[in-house]
Amino acid sequence: MNIFYYDVAVSLPLRQCFTYSSDIKIKKGTRVLVSFGKRKLVGVVVKNSKKPNSLKNTGALKKIISILDDYPLFDKSIFDSILWASDYYHHPIGEVFNNFIPTDLRKINNKKIEKVEEVDNYSVNEDNKQFELTKDQEKAVKKLSKFEGFLPSLLYGVTGSGKTEVYLRLAEKCIKSNKSVLILVPEINLTPQLLSRFENRFNGEIGIYHSKQTAAKRLKTWLKAKFGAIKIIVGTRSSALIPLSNIGLIIIDEEHDQSFRQSEGFKFSARDLSIKRAQMAEIPIILGSATPSLQTLRLVKESKFQRVDILSRVDGNKPPKLIVLDINNSPLNGGIALETIDVIQSTIERNEQVLVFINRRGFAPLYQCGGCGWVAGCKSCDTNLVFHQSKNRLICHRCESAYSVNVNCPACNAKDFHMHGVGTERVEEVLKKSFAGTPVIRVDHDSTKKIGAMEAIVNKIHSSDAAILVGTQMIAKGHDFPKVTLSIILNADNGLISPESNALEKISQLLIQVSGRAGRNNNLAKVIIQTRYPDDINLNKIKTGDYMNFASQCLSNNRKMNLPPYTPLCLLRCSSPTQKSNIDFLNKAVHTLTNRPGINVIGPLPSLVSKAKGSYRHQVYIHASKKTYLNKVLKFLTEEFEKWPESKKVRWSFDLDPIDLG
Repeated sequence: MNIFYYDVAVSLPLRQCFTYSSDIKIKKGTRVLVSFGKRKLVGVVVKNSKKPNSLKNTGALKKIISILDDYPLFDKSIFDSILWASDYYHHPIGEVFNNFIPTDLRKINNKKIEKVEEVDNYSVNEDNKQFELTKDQEKAVKKLSKFEGFLPSLLYGVTGSGKTEVYLRLAEKCIKSNKSVLILVPEINLTPQLLSRFENRFNGEIGIYHSKQTAAKRLKTWLKAKFGAIKIIVGTRSSALIPLSNIGLIIIDEEHDQSFRQSEGFKFSARDLSIKRAQMAEIPIILGSATPSLQTLRLVKESKFQRVDILSRVDGNKPPKLIVLDINNSPLNGGIALETIDVIQSTIERNEQVLVFINRRGFAPLYQCGGCGWVAGCKSCDTNLVFHQSKNRLICHRCESAYSVNVNCPACNAKDFHMHGVGTERVEEVLKKSFAGTPVIRVDHDSTKKIGAMEAIVNKIHSSDAAILVGTQMIAKGHDFPKVTLSIILNADNGLISPESNALEKISQLLIQVSGRAGRNNNLAKVIIQTRYPDDINLNKIKTGDYMNFASQCLSNNRKMNLPPYTPLCLLRCSSPTQKSNIDFLNKAVHTLTNRPGINVIGPLPSLVSKAKGSYRHQVYIHASKKTYLNKVLKFLTEEFEKWPESKKVRWSFDLDPIDLG
């Protein structure tokens, strides 16, 4: 009897595969059931292996208990992308596989990969195309349609320029060629809008894939995509490696958005992983944005990415005017200046809509005793609790722990409490009192939790005439609100004075994106930016609305200062129940890298949020001269950490190409 040996990845925080034997030939990427210690686990066959030399007989090697499927999980391009991701991000291979396997296929149960019959019923609804493209749209479609093989392209289109219509036309070309299309969006709340556009254009099932779906729904969509019954998928970062039969195009909408980055567990960029997938599959990939990331713009400058522009709005209107409002000497009511209230009143009287942006949810971010100054804080995190009026609770926005509202101060027993700062609930309350007959619609994490809540909110916005929208970042991303003619930004100053090296990139993208929600059908639209820094040089550059010019200056400055995207950067993050364990481990890592040529190390430093979910958090910044060299250094560190007793007392991870530098 022939005996075969296989390296199997299991979903554990271990940076290696384990060798098992079988008397059956098994394809790479197939799920198998194996014993690991006293447990049974679902594993993935990674490669054929040789019998380990240290074993004297095959009886000492565990056998694969059973093969769980007749089909491997992924095709070669996705399988190789997962291996690349594990290597590039220096993360345990089994956990990387698990990130892209449907929940029901990760467990020991009766679920398996069963073939779904392909349904070839896709066609284009020509009635949905009864309008002419703008000249810029037409040029973009024509140019992008010619691209074949692996060719990353930036589709730069100002807000309201009709990038989605370009996506639809390119998807049509793929469908007519019997190819599949994957469209990634940064937020779950953006999927209903895009889904509606694709369902109206195509006759045939359009798949949705994101983490708020039930496990059964995700598995069903995953199987249909794998076997060709669904040819168009709209999803979030979890769908970056969803199998699609005969994939022909990947589209990343709002490519600059930080939500494409996963910051917990396996830290990866869905945008960058999708680019690698496109390379492996030898297909085009399009990155669309009105505010492209500096990383993408650098690759365009170096001719590694193509660039296609759409510089005019579909309605022919000019982008809204950005107005800086100095609030240093203005009384504020719920964070809103009296001058701003007057402008809102004028807009409502014209039966138009207003968007008010504030990037804080809840009612008040600080709950303080007026007697002794005690501040309500989370017991598990180094974070102040936020008062939520709708729930009458103090909530930690880091770990979501909820506390009852104090009647007496725990420090001095006083009953004199004050609330400071402003969140979406406070703004909503003030606007409801000021504009009693006008709908005030709040759009934040709390108001959109329930399934279908975002769709209901968007429908209410579209069906209302005069209305006021109050929201966090989720309202600033990609939504089309044609009746909004005034956007108001309440807390831009946080981004202007942030110590993070990428703060200017973030705030410029945010301000341009928020302003882009206004005036899609109105030449008189405007954006008011409330600020205490009206003379800030960067704010005055941003208010011109010329994002590309500002981004070009940021790129130039970052190059001179040796900052990303010109300098490879990795954060060695570390957490444990004690600060000493973190510092001992990170000091040893710093000592190991000291005097190593081409490497610059800063730290250990506490994270901006120094404690979260009961654990202290510290980090070390590792800069390198070249990305390939940085990866070699990180591999060396990984091998060293395996030998250290200090590493057993902490949870450590590498955060490569980090967006959140805190």
